[in-house]
Amino acid sequence: MRLSAGLLLLAITHAWAGDVQLSKEERQVEVEWLSSLGLKVREGGPLLDRPFDPPFTNRSLLVPTAWWREAPVREVAADALRSDLPLLRAVMQKAYGGWFSAEKRGWDWDGWFADWDRDLARKGSAKVSVREALGAIGKLMDFQLDNHTGAAGAASFGSGSRTAVIESTPRGACTEMETAEGNRFALDPQDPAQAPKTARIGDSQGYYFAYPARRGAANAIRCGGILNAAHVTWQNAKREQVVADLAERPGGEPSYRKVSDTIGYLRLPTFSKQNGELLRKLLPTLPASAGHEKLLIVDLRGNDGGDAPMGSLARWLDPAALRPAIKFNRRQLKSCLYDALSWGYTQITSQGLKPPISDQLRGIMQKQLDGLFSPSPEGCPVRIEEEHSIWNYSQHRFPAAPKGNKPRLLVLVDNGCGSDCEYVAYVLAASPGSVIAGENTYGVGQFIQPGYLILPHSRLKFRIAMGMSDDYGDGRSFDGYGLDVDIVLDSEEAQSATAILRLAETLGR
Repeated sequence: MRLSAGLLLLAITHAWAGDVQLSKEERQVEVEWLSSLGLKVREGGPLLDRPFDPPFTNRSLLVPTAWWREAPVREVAADALRSDLPLLRAVMQKAYGGWFSAEKRGWDWDGWFADWDRDLARKGSAKVSVREALGAIGKLMDFQLDNHTGAAGAASFGSGSRTAVIESTPRGACTEMETAEGNRFALDPQDPAQAPKTARIGDSQGYYFAYPARRGAANAIRCGGILNAAHVTWQNAKREQVVADLAERPGGEPSYRKVSDTIGYLRLPTFSKQNGELLRKLLPTLPASAGHEKLLIVDLRGNDGGDAPMGSLARWLDPAALRPAIKFNRRQLKSCLYDALSWGYTQITSQGLKPPISDQLRGIMQKQLDGLFSPSPEGCPVRIEEEHSIWNYSQHRFPAAPKGNKPRLLVLVDNGCGSDCEYVAYVLAASPGSVIAGENTYGVGQFIQPGYLILPHSRLKFRIAMGMSDDYGDGRSFDGYGLDVDIVLDSEEAQSATAILRLAETLGR
């Protein structure tokens, strides 16, 4: 009798998964770690002794936090990763937010996994670099650029954005870009993400375009058959210093300063759980004027995401104006593995916490922990949740006058602002009179809600986007293109503290 693909996969999984077993000591250490954070842990803790055995439940795939503290592997045995492929396929089919979108466009998942398996089989038990072992992921990214999916902390096949200023007015549809390296890339005139955008550049209106950075340094774009010269925005390691110059302190921690009687400055670096705790401690120390400025500079440059602290920004925001933007157009895959993979995210982002933690963070983690013990539907079926927003980023307008008694927001972004940083920029863009300045964000918001697992045999830390979003409401590409800006800051001088404060003074009049 011939087994169906699904039954065959289940049979293979049964055949190997039973050799991965957690010890009683590992499970107890996990209970002690969670208890040290003030969490109430049910008897036995969340870890199963055989976390990868079918059938899947809310607690499948969970491993000790100690595994997440280990440095990412740089080499893997090909046969070990090959042993992990049946599990990875089962997980992706139930949890990957881009599974159906790729399939709809003609992607052959069975063929892709089969090719990957054959490639690893040819390597036998040899140790290879993670990048070589995951070459199949690169092929998927070529087809469907997804900056959230792949090995965590090891090889990346995705691409952030780059911003290029066009040095003349483009005429007609743009069909091709050229790079300084001599390469040409076709552009899709039907994709708004690839089309030129208008923005203030220097003292006048101009045009720019964004593209995936892995293409190289753009130096021209062909529009209406005419080649228009272009130059990329400033790219330099000094960026950390220009942020520190404006913050007047190292830019790696949340900070606030009163620039003048009418201008405030809020630095929001990466939204790690540690920075979230620091921000909560910072807020009660702010001057009474915070929240009553005429203009607030919100500096999101270099923020690669994490847990968006929208509640911490309440004093500067009008809840009624922003309520339509809190929700966004999204499509989410939900199965019993959603909670499990989400807990993997919590593990990887909380491993550096030191107790005591705030009541707010403890409450969030307790709710997640309790959810792991919820009953799991038989067969771990997949359902699709959809959410639709009445506001999207295409409705943001510049210039626009601020309304009410809340400050105008000058939001600084760059191609280091990704994931939840982009979500915060998206929400702040809905604030009346807000201005988005810098360069296009990274573009890691089309495939969203990253979940994490560690593959048992190769010990690869793997990340999977569990949903999709449409921030503009028109289906355009986003990953590798990001959110557009109102004002392009294309040079070192334009990114400097002096220039940004001058801009803030102008906007705050």
